[in-house]
Order: sequence, then structure tokens, then C-alpha cells
Amino acid sequence: MNTNFCLYSHCLQKLFLTICILFIFSFSESTDANAQKVPVRPRIGLALSGGGAHGIAHIGVLKVMEEAGLRPDIITGVSMGSIIGGMYSLGYSADSLQKIFKSLNWKLILSNKISENKVIFLEKEHFANSAIALPLSSRKVMFPSGLINGQQVENVLSFYSWPAADIYDFSKLPIPFMCVATDIVNFKIVDLKKGYLSDAIRASFSVPSIFTPLMIDSVLLMDGGLIRNFAASEAKDMGADIVIGSYVGFNGYKADKLQTVSGIMEQIAMYRSLTDFESQKKFVNVLIRPNMQKLSIFQFDNVDSLIQRGYEAALPYKEYFRKLADSLNNIEPQKPLKPILDKKTYTFSQIEITGNKSYSYQQILGVLDIKPEQKVDKYMLADKIELLYGKAWFDKVKYRVINKSDSLILNIDCIEKPPAMLYGSVHYDNSLLSGLILGFSLKNFLTQRSVINFNSRIGQYFRFDLSYIQFIDRNQIFGLSANLYADNTLLPLLELRGDKGEVISRNFTPGISLSKRMGLNSMMSISENYENLNLILHYISDARLKNFLYNYITSTYDYRINTLDTKYFPNNGTLFNFSASTSKLKSAELKTDTSKVDFTRTHSGEFSFERFYSLHSSVDYYFSPPGKMTFSIGGDFLLISRSDSITAQNNFYSLGGIESVNKRSIPMVGFQPNEIPVKMLAGFRANFDLKVIEDFHLNFMANIFAIQEVNRTNGLSLLSGIGVGAGYMSIIGPIKIGLMYGDYKKEAYFNKIKGYISIGYNF
Repeated sequence: MNTNFCLYSHCLQKLFLTICILFIFSFSESTDANAQKVPVRPRIGLALSGGGAHGIAHIGVLKVMEEAGLRPDIITGVSMGSIIGGMYSLGYSADSLQKIFKSLNWKLILSNKISENKVIFLEKEHFANSAIALPLSSRKVMFPSGLINGQQVENVLSFYSWPAADIYDFSKLPIPFMCVATDIVNFKIVDLKKGYLSDAIRASFSVPSIFTPLMIDSVLLMDGGLIRNFAASEAKDMGADIVIGSYVGFNGYKADKLQTVSGIMEQIAMYRSLTDFESQKKFVNVLIRPNMQKLSIFQFDNVDSLIQRGYEAALPYKEYFRKLADSLNNIEPQKPLKPILDKKTYTFSQIEITGNKSYSYQQILGVLDIKPEQKVDKYMLADKIELLYGKAWFDKVKYRVINKSDSLILNIDCIEKPPAMLYGSVHYDNSLLSGLILGFSLKNFLTQRSVINFNSRIGQYFRFDLSYIQFIDRNQIFGLSANLYADNTLLPLLELRGDKGEVISRNFTPGISLSKRMGLNSMMSISENYENLNLILHYISDARLKNFLYNYITSTYDYRINTLDTKYFPNNGTLFNFSASTSKLKSAELKTDTSKVDFTRTHSGEFSFERFYSLHSSVDYYFSPPGKMTFSIGGDFLLISRSDSITAQNNFYSLGGIESVNKRSIPMVGFQPNEIPVKMLAGFRANFDLKVIEDFHLNFMANIFAIQEVNRTNGLSLLSGIGVGAGYMSIIGPIKIGLMYGDYKKEAYFNKIKGYISIGYNF
């Protein structure tokens, strides 16, 4: 109490002296010039320091000032202080800032990632699905810098600074503002007072070793806190008579803390900033220093606690602020802020695209679908930028508004990815065993608006998928493609001519298709495929059988939806697939130890050459109530019009496993992958996922299916299964391990209790 009282008394004395001096000075000048002139109202400056997540405490300081009725006339900011100060200068209140900061996904913002439901459908299979993703340029492999280019943080800054998009001079903001950055080439202070507000804040916030530098007017800029982490003198230069400061920056370590390499390096790195802070303090009338002990500079999600620390630190000055506000208003009432937050739309005379080389103006504009003189709001533009970024053409794509000759230009600034990307991973599970995952993507390689995608799993049980897509319209909605798919998959139990055992299903399927993108997260396609399907026996047959070969022509309609927020351990979204196909056998072949027999429609033998039809639909819906729980419900439906008397791969699907292992695999907990061949089924499944700690999950699974096996002509079997497991999202991909139990009356070859394991990314 004594400390606070002394502090309070000192503040009052300092306040009284400051007001008296300013008043006498103003009065003296006015007496000499004009006895009737009203004294000039002193201006309040607010200087907000950098400090990572600690800077969120500035909002607490602003709350106390608001409660006291004291509003700054000038704001300066550095790093996080530039974000808080810049947004406050637009007219956002402290409460509004608190709500905004609590709503932000900081883990996403401080990365180059976006939610998977923002990625265009064709790019989803490669998105966040490999241990390495390396660009290829001029036949060389390039390694990423490891720095965040600011894609997400710049989009957020542009979104919330939208009301000032047409304001070039920051002194024209409702509260005049400036922020500080560092010229990293010449290592000197740069005061940012004009330009595009979002760019200025981003430059000031460019923390070394985390964010890439930002180029503004040919100057390469980084975090202002490298030299000046507290811009009090700049507030004075802008005309502040009284400066209030909120400082949450580095305070330096004592000798006992300088026993580690990291501590010593931080002390050395921040030496110049600390020295500068000592010189800046002399420009400050009131300095507030929130207690940030035990709170990390990276705890961006701890918004309420950080704001409370700032509030508590500023609270002893509340009465000081109130009396200061009253004294200033007695001299001259403060003018109300000019409201700009209600600006909703702009119209642009021109749309300018910069940084593009491989992708034409028309390609990019076709995706954006924005025209000059069209009314554009921030929600629409944010969606369009996300759509363009989701095309995976760019490492970074952002927008800025340029005010030129009394008209507005929308500038879309791009940093292109190399048109070729190489992907790699390793994978192991107890059905496919070990495998190497390799893939690549080539864009605009042969023609404009074309994409070549290749995915492969190299191992004993392999899988290859190659496609060449040529988009035929400006907006890249319609595409013609040539496709080639092949796989080699184990069927653990299949009956052929009365014998049962392991069978290898080896498929080779070229085809063509026409696809239409139905929005960001869905696609429809019609395809025509030639299917070469081979069943190779892995057991000794009494009839000396070796393999069956089938050649089909299949026409298929597919409709797919994928709105998952992330591919592995999703929190929300929907997966939906519907497929309708018709197939006709063109030829077949049967091999034994000593002979080979060919079959055609005129010499059919036991094979059926009649056309048959297949319908398959699956859905999984994920949702997360408050907390760390995620629920999912879903199911499958399958109907095949007829099945061959011998059994053809195209006449049945395989049921079993925790995930699909090929295009005709339906997962069911409690059974081995591809364990049960079926031609008809309907089933329901439910999963519960609990995120125990970051990236570590516990899973509980249950399902029930009614099926008709391929060797039955009527009747159904009822199957059920449950499972429990653990999952971890590692740097090599998802790791899943667990136990499951399956109940099936016809089960005779496998234990009811089974284990499963899956390690690494797959496709």
C-alpha cells in the first residue's frame, strides 16, 4: 500500500507540474499573440513495446485508460505493440481487441498452413500428407528456408485493417499512428508512417528466425525490436506532449541467469535494444511494466491471463488517468473519433497482379473472379485469396489496396511455388507392410492450365496413381484427364472354386475422365476405364489353379465431398463419396500349372459376360463439442447387381481394417484389412477421439454391418466390431496402434481379437 501511495503521489505531482507548465506555456504564448486565444490542448502519446505474446497485455492497459476516460491522441508501436496499436488506432475498442485475439487460431497464424477445407479438392491428397515436400527448379532440389513467410498473419492483418485500406498516410487514421521496423541490410531504424497499414505492421512484427523479412520500397525490413523496441521519442516527434508507455519487452538477465548458451545469446542479441530502451525512458511521463513472470512469449492462446496482467499493472494509474483526462477536457474537449470501422466495401478501378511468372494474369483472375468496379468486401476477398492459395500454385499470395490518383487499385502479390514439387515419406502397417511413399506434381508443364500428379507406394504391396489433367475453362472448373492406376494388394482370405486362402489382387487400370469442381471441397466426374484385373493364388490349389485374369470396360460416375479441417485426427468436417458404375467383361483368362485357357463372350465357360451395375456410398461426419473431444458418425452402403460364379475383382468389395487400402476396400473395425469379400452391405460406425495432450489422441471405435458375402445368393450376415487405440501426429506422419474385437459367426480362420498398427503418411 505504501509503495502504491508513493507511486500515486508522485504521479499526481508529475501530472500537476506537467499540466501547469503546458498551461502556462500555452497561456503565455496566447497572451503575447492574442489575449482571446484559447489555450492549446496538450496531446497524449501512447507507446506500446514489442514482446511476443506478452504484447497482448497492452490491451489490459488500454482497458484501464478507457475506464478512466483517457484516449491517446497518438500511438506508436513495435512488433506486437504495432498490431495492438495499429488496430486500436482504427477505432477497435479494448473489448473488441480481446474478442478478436481470443477468436484467432494462433497456431495456424504462426505458420504457412491453412485448414484443409480451404484447399481446393484436387490438391487435398498432397496437402500436409508427406514428411518432405521439396520444390524442384531447373532439375535441382531446393530446401525450404524454415522461416514463416507470413501468409496467414498478413491475411489476418489485411482483414482487420480493411477499414483503412484506402488510407495511405497513417496520420489520417482516427488516431494517428506509426510503427518501427529495422532495415536489416543497413541495420538502422525505419519509421513507418505511410503506405499500406497491414504491410507496415507485418514488417514491424517480423521476428528474426521465425518470419521472413518484408520488402517495402526496396528496403528489407524486420522486427523493429532488434534496435528500438519502445518508440517513445517517435511519439514526441509526432507531437505528443505527455507520453504513456507500456513495456513488456526483454529486461535483461542477471548473472545467475547467464549460465546457459541460450541465455547468453539472448542477452547479446537484445543488448542494443536494451540500451536503446534506457534512452527512450526519458521521453516517458508514465511507464507501465506488466509482470510477465511464468508466461512465455509464445503463449498466444493465453489471452485472458495476459490482458489481466496488463490491467493489473495499469490499475494503480487509473485515478491518475482520470484526473489527466478531466484536466485536458477542461482545456478543450477531445474530439470524437472519426468512425471508419463501418466501411464495408470498396470498388477498384483496376486489378493488378505482381510476382506471377508461370501462371498468367487470366489464370489468376479466373480463380479470383473479381472484376473492376465490382463492390468487394473483406469477407469475399479473404475467401478468394484462400481459394487462390489453396490451388497450391503459390508459397504466398496476398492483397493490398493502392490509392493512386483518387482511384483504388487492388494489387494481388504472389510468390510462386516452383511448378514441380517432390513429396516423400515412409509407411508401415500390418497389412501392407513397409513401403516408400514417393510423389510429384507438375503444373503447366506441357500446356497452360495443366496438372500432372503422380503418387506411389513402393514395396511388396505397391500402389501407383498417375493423372494428367487439362483444365478447359478460364476458371479451371472443368477438366479433362488421362489416368493410370495400378495396385498389388493382399486379400487374406478368398474362396475360388471351393479352395480358400491368400490371394494377391493385381490391378492395372488406364482411363479418361471429365471432371467438374463443384465448389472448393467437392468434385464430380464421369470416367471410362479399361480394367485389367488379376487374381493370383498364394496357396496350392487342389485344381492346380494359378491365377484368373479379367479385362473389363467400366463407366463410372463419382461425386465426392471433403470438408475436413485436417486429414489426420480431424476435428470437424464431412467426407462423402458416391459412386455408380456399370461394367462389362470383354475377355478372361484362367491359368493352371500346365495350361492357359482364354474366355470370350462366345466361349464364356464359367464366366459371366453380362453387364452388371454397382452402387457404393460412404459418409463420415466429424464434430467437436467444447473441449478436447471429437465425435464422428458414418456408414457405408454397397449394392452390386450380380457376381460372377468364379468371382471377379470388379464384382466385389473387401471389408475390414481401420482404413481403406485400395479403391475397393471398405474399412470395418474388428477385422483384418480386406478380410471379407462382399457384394452387398449396409453399415453404421461411430468413433470417439480424445486429445489428451497436443498431438496425442485416444480413440474408441465401434461399428455394425449387415453384409452379403460373394459366395451367397440370398440372406445376410450381421457383423459387429469394437476397437480402442492411441494415435500420435509425429514428424513422419500419423502413428496409430491399438486392439480390436470382431464378432462374425462365419469367422473360422482369424482370431476375434486383433491388433493393428500404422506408421507414417500414406495415400
